[in-house]
Amino acid sequence: MKKLYVLVAFIISFNTFAQDVLMQDGTFNRCAPDMFYDTGGASSSYSNDEDYTITICPEDVNNFVIINFLSFSTQLNSDVLSIYDGDDTTAQLIGSYSGASSPGTVQASILNTSGCLTFHFVTDGSGTTSGWSAEILCAEPCQTITPSITSNPVVSNSGSIQILPGDSVDFLGSATFSNDATGATYNWDFGNGTTDVGTSVSTTFATAGTYIVTLTVEDTNPQGCSGIETISVFVLGPNVVVDQDTYTVEELIIDVLIDSPCAEVSNVTFSTGTTYGEENGIGYFYGNGVSFPFQDGLLMTSGDASLAGGPNSGGTLSDGSSSWLGDTELDDAVGLTGTDTSNNATIIEFDFVPLADSISFNFLMASEEYDGGSFECDYSDAFAFLLTDELNNVTNLAVLPATTTPILVTNIHGANISCGAVNEQYFGAYTPNGQPPIAFDGRTGVFTAQSAVNPGETYHIKLVIADSRDNSYDSGVFIEAGSFNIGGTLGDDLTIAAANTNCETEAITLDTNASIAVHTWYKDGVVIPGNTGSTLVVTEDGEYTVDVVFSASCQSTDSIIIEFYPSPTVATVENLSSCTANTNADFDLTLNDSNILGTQDPTLFDVSYYQSLTDAENGTNAIPIPGVYSGTDGEIIYVRIQDVYSSGCYDVSQFQLSIGSPSINNVTNLTTCDDDSNDGFEEFDL
Repeated sequence: MKKLYVLVAFIISFNTFAQDVLMQDGTFNRCAPDMFYDTGGASSSYSNDEDYTITICPEDVNNFVIINFLSFSTQLNSDVLSIYDGDDTTAQLIGSYSGASSPGTVQASILNTSGCLTFHFVTDGSGTTSGWSAEILCAEPCQTITPSITSNPVVSNSGSIQILPGDSVDFLGSATFSNDATGATYNWDFGNGTTDVGTSVSTTFATAGTYIVTLTVEDTNPQGCSGIETISVFVLGPNVVVDQDTYTVEELIIDVLIDSPCAEVSNVTFSTGTTYGEENGIGYFYGNGVSFPFQDGLLMTSGDASLAGGPNSGGTLSDGSSSWLGDTELDDAVGLTGTDTSNNATIIEFDFVPLADSISFNFLMASEEYDGGSFECDYSDAFAFLLTDELNNVTNLAVLPATTTPILVTNIHGANISCGAVNEQYFGAYTPNGQPPIAFDGRTGVFTAQSAVNPGETYHIKLVIADSRDNSYDSGVFIEAGSFNIGGTLGDDLTIAAANTNCETEAITLDTNASIAVHTWYKDGVVIPGNTGSTLVVTEDGEYTVDVVFSASCQSTDSIIIEFYPSPTVATVENLSSCTANTNADFDLTLNDSNILGTQDPTLFDVSYYQSLTDAENGTNAIPIPGVYSGTDGEIIYVRIQDVYSSGCYDVSQFQLSIGSPSINNVTNLTTCDDDSNDGFEEFDL
């Protein structure tokens, strides 16, 4: 093999004036096409009793040396070649090689500022073999390449792109280069089995799931220098999906749950089944935001969180053993004693400094205890959100509204065969077998945990959920992404489509709750003069934006879209009458519809009729068939016009029904004289 290569090397050397290096003492500056051989050169073996040290450096001081061994053979453990990452033998030893164990390709490291490699070869007197042949290569160190990705749709608050199945995403790649961007290539792997090349690309995600989009930017350096950036695409479906790889627990708190540029969050700690060598009860969840109240957020369970996504398989989530301990603070907070104490506790704790005078976040509880029968009457896992202030006062925020009653399965359920309903208004829904959106058999409605706080003080919060009594029938708490409001935000859009806004006649007050900050308010991008406080009274549709300045290093911006329900008005109304001798008559009340609507769009408003003002005000007990209504003389009918979006926007008026028959009074005969021609004709004023 060595002899075969010699001819090639000789030809290359002859044509390119190569200066090959043989093993000897000294320092040499060489690059391709030069070769490095043992003392025997390209065609002979090395000798006995050799002891040489050679340093090979690049010809350009900005490069580094790469030695690629094409062949290698010495006496095993007797004739040894040692290689050092530097310009002498005091540098880091890369390795010592003998026998047929070739060094392969070795190169100066990035920390080796000389770019040189040093070789020390020692042989004994017992014989020799063929030695080695190696290429001497030189390369320029990799520059720093920092890629970035922008997209349409844009990245959400939780740091990912969230779309529906079949949607396309446009990606724009860019990068910064510490040296030179010439000839750089942009390579995309969309995680859905497709790839593309270029700075501007697009792809379609057909099915629900998690996709990691990877952008690799490479320069023209032969060493394959590159930079990599990734972004997550969550394709939302009717089933909630649980992801445990994209975010660390700290990222779930800081970037997903709170997501505030001014948030002072510290000391994030957690404990779950993995602490005891068991299941991970923490995850990031996402869905389409329609079949489940939240689009994404933080999930904590008393079992394996990865199994909580939909659909409901019909099996029972009962993960975790007795080795996975409970939590005594949770027991004390919700009153678990004796055999009811907790097991399989998942805990997340952190410190934070609020910017406003109140905090809040949205959540719901789901559980396998919701069976529509006896379990929800007698069994309940437990959870608590324990807020501690600087005076060590502890408050549980996971309570029923306006009470101190803990939120438990036994405190919230409908009527069933085993017990009556309890706080049924707070129950959300059961999850039928095989159906979306989650694997738990049922869930509560959405709650808002909230508390007054002192801006600028440090608070500690502990989020904890656990099984009660045993390790079976797990439960979970879903906390909405971005809902942990510590101040400076405006909340969700208030729109007609979301059915969460007010009537035109009712103003909406926006409040960042950050009274200590300086505010600048905008409507549709135009500054609203004279408003620097934390509140703004809104009476018109538009996009409202606020710049909140807490300090020079802490500033935030938030926007909200405001729409109002159209407020209806009864244009006019007419009394209706019927001519009959009866005491009752049939009336077509809808004859007043066009009068009531006037110029208002009939597709946007509903008209209904009532027998009492109270019913009309409440929108209850409407006259079922207003086209044929049996009324009485003098009866008052009340009319209500309301918008089709919300029964909260309405106007009320009234009209009267009249019933009667005609009669003729006594009259006298009319007489006149025929004064003109006695012809028997004369005019009468009847």
